[in-house]
Amino acid sequence: MRLALGTVQFGLDYGISNRAGQVADDELDAILALARRLKIDTLDTAQAYGNAEARLGSQQTANFNLVSKLAPGITAAEVVTAVEESLNRLARPTLDGLLLHRSQDASPALFERIKDLQRQGKVGKTGVSVYSPQELDLWLEQGYPLQLVQLPANLLDQRFLRSGWLDRLQEMGCEIHVRSLFLQGLLLMQPALRPDYFKTFTGPLGRLDSAHPHLSPLDKALSLIAALPQVNRFVVGVCHAHELAAIGAAYGHLHPWQDAELATLACDESDLINPAKWTSS
Repeated sequence: MRLALGTVQFGLDYGISNRAGQVADDELDAILALARRLKIDTLDTAQAYGNAEARLGSQQTANFNLVSKLAPGITAAEVVTAVEESLNRLARPTLDGLLLHRSQDASPALFERIKDLQRQGKVGKTGVSVYSPQELDLWLEQGYPLQLVQLPANLLDQRFLRSGWLDRLQEMGCEIHVRSLFLQGLLLMQPALRPDYFKTFTGPLGRLDSAHPHLSPLDKALSLIAALPQVNRFVVGVCHAHELAAIGAAYGHLHPWQDAELATLACDESDLINPAKWTSS
């Protein structure tokens, strides 16, 4: 199973298609129980995800690998305390992975603190969550460690695939986790239900809508997994257990894409593929 469970909805009202708000306690129990049955082995969380770490700490998560991200803007002097606080909230002795939430927060001093935590057995693999291929270029130029990287990819956002970065990371022995497979849920929405902001992007969204019309939006979005063999885990977030059940069922019969066909869906318009640039207008 190459799916990982994202937990941002456990701590925040997150996602453009989210109508349920923060995940309720009974749903949290059901989601984690189903994740175990589906043999999902990795949870992805972050210090910036509201109270997600604390809610996970109230659950039995010992049979999951757990990856967390340091708070955006963190300094070297704050790292040790921040990791200790995360471990306390999570009720875990160690993090299997620790990422910077923003690459610009990196510094030699910060990674010295993280190396100390690794030597103490409190942190496993380390790396960064990035938003563009250019960030990885700069990261390696500066000589920072990269054992684990999280990056965005979906049917519209194929930058890391087309740039060759996935092959390069795999050759380096770096573990690769992909997020934004559903682009905050946008790729699962019926065209008529998309907010007015997206009417500007009739070209790329229209090509996506018309490709393989026999497939549901979920089947279509998940099908990218088959085209990215370099990726170790695809992080998916849900608000209800039935959503995770649907994802698990669709994962069992992924549609294969021809590369030329897949390439026709790629979009470089940052105002579409970068949710940070979306507006409510």
